Amino acid sequence: HEVVGPSFQMSFAATAALVGAYAGWADYRADKVRTPPAKRSFPRFLLRRLAVGLGGAAVTSLIAGSATILFAIWHFQRVSPLSLLANLAVMPIVSLIVMPFAVLSALTMPFGLDGPFLYVMGKGLTAMIAISAWISERSPVDAVGLISIQSVLLVTVALVIATMATTWLRLVAVPFALAGVLTIPHVRTPDVLISEDAHLVAMPIGGGELAVNRDRSNEFTTDNWKRALKAETIVPPETFAKGALDIADPVDLPPGSPFYCTGDLCIGRHPSGAIVALAENRNSARPACGFADLIVIDDATAYNPCRDPRILVVTKRQLARDGSAAVFFDPQSATARAAIQYAVEKPYRPWHEQRRYSREARGLAPYQRPEKTDAKPLQPLNSGE
Repeated sequence: HEVVGPSFQMSFAATAALVGAYAGWADYRADKVRTPPAKRSFPRFLLRRLAVGLGGAAVTSLIAGSATILFAIWHFQRVSPLSLLANLAVMPIVSLIVMPFAVLSALTMPFGLDGPFLYVMGKGLTAMIAISAWISERSPVDAVGLISIQSVLLVTVALVIATMATTWLRLVAVPFALAGVLTIPHVRTPDVLISEDAHLVAMPIGGGELAVNRDRSNEFTTDNWKRALKAETIVPPETFAKGALDIADPVDLPPGSPFYCTGDLCIGRHPSGAIVALAENRNSARPACGFADLIVIDDATAYNPCRDPRILVVTKRQLARDGSAAVFFDPQSATARAAIQYAVEKPYRPWHEQRRYSREARGLAPYQRPEKTDAKPLQPLNSGE
């Protein structure tokens, strides 16, 4: 579970790269003939030590950042080209304020004297966050979209070889690294994304726009989807009163239309021409069987209302069992059934077993508390009873 997570991968990639780079530098310096250092004055000595320290910090940040960049793109679909500047800017604050006062607060905590140290530590963290935010706002590149799993695997192989090899065999890592860079764009972008609770659906409609089915969508989810699909603008749905939507036939919608909602049904059209319908229950989804290519039903008790096997129907129960989904339409055929890929594959891993026990995964309606009834007071028994 940890090995496939971003924390493990990025931490170990940075550590491995630093170990390999230091080993190579140590070998280089061992073979180099060095002359005794010239005597310097104390100010020049301090300046040289400062320059060496800053240079070492910059090289360390550059090596670690280069080793983790592909893993960051794989997990978060974003890069930080100014990370070197940010690390150098916040490093003195972390080294001189945050960490020392964190240790002092831990030592004085048993005596109840940790307050002032935590206060100074908090001010240091505030300054660190402010500097990071200032640099992030001026970063020229952020979202970069999806990359292929092949590139991540190839770069991982290159990193392992470069770290473990101690001779000229380090050069074997170069072709793997180049192959990893060349295979970065070999990935297909999903045509529709569906959240695991079936509440939120997103569809790129061209021009850097991402259509969603809710006015107030989850900001964290939509930000991730925007980076993955390289979208810039969120297009909310247009809501109409029931029967007020002036569309004679949903097929008349132009490709790239956002979601139009009326009652319990929302309809949108992908740039490829495929029609996406979002329904609250099985009854509201049934009319969409006549025109939709994809139907998402936000109801765990519902089942497929369509008889046409070419229509892809996704219910809340399926999403509760298998996680969020990515849908791909066939660009070669308008009548072919869409392909779908869920976040969780079966058989379940041990840390996914709990998914099968939720109410939605069992096809049950949301839990409702029973209504409270006023209890009648007990009547005293008559003396003759």
